[in-house]
Amino acid sequence: MTMDSAPREKILDVACGAVKHAGATGIDIAVAPGVDVVHDLGVFPWPLDDNAFDRILCRNCMEHLDDIVRTMEEIHRIAKPDGILEIWTPHFAHPNSFRDPTHKRHFTFGTFDYFTGGVLYPIYTDRKFEMIERKLMFRKKFSIGKLLSSLSERRWEKYYSHHWPAHGMYFKIRIKK
Repeated sequence: MTMDSAPREKILDVACGAVKHAGATGIDIAVAPGVDVVHDLGVFPWPLDDNAFDRILCRNCMEHLDDIVRTMEEIHRIAKPDGILEIWTPHFAHPNSFRDPTHKRHFTFGTFDYFTGGVLYPIYTDRKFEMIERKLMFRKKFSIGKLLSSLSERRWEKYYSHHWPAHGMYFKIRIKK
C-alpha cells in the first residue's frame, strides 16, 4: 500500500458550529457552514453509524449538554474499537465556566475518572474507556497556578484553583470495546 492509498482517519467534530476541524464530519444542532449532520445532541441515538469514527472531538461542547453519561455511551457506540475521544472544556474554577448562561455542567480534573475507572465511586455505565492523557491549560506560560498544579493537580484543585484557576482542561480517552 502506498502512502497515497493509506486509509484516512475518520473524525467526528461534535458541536462543531462554523469552525469544523478540517476533513471531519461535523454534527451540531445549528445549521452553519461545515455542519454535515444537523441534530440535537440531547436526542439519542445520534444519526450516525456504530463503530464509524477513529477520532471524536468535543471542543467546548460537553458543558452545554444535559446528560454526560448518555453522551459518553453514545460516543462509545459510534467510535471504532480503540478510537480516541478528545475533550476540551473549561475548568469549574475559571469564571468562563459560569459566565456562559448556556453552560449546564462544570467539570473537575477528575470528572472523567467516573468513566475510566480512576475513582472508587460508582461507575455509571458499563462502557469501557481508558484515560490516555489529561492536562490543565493555563493562559500564561508561567503562573502560580501552573506551578502549583505541576506539583499536584489534585491538591491544586482542592486548595488553590479558585485563586489561580486554569482556563481549561484537555482529556484524551481511548474507547475500549
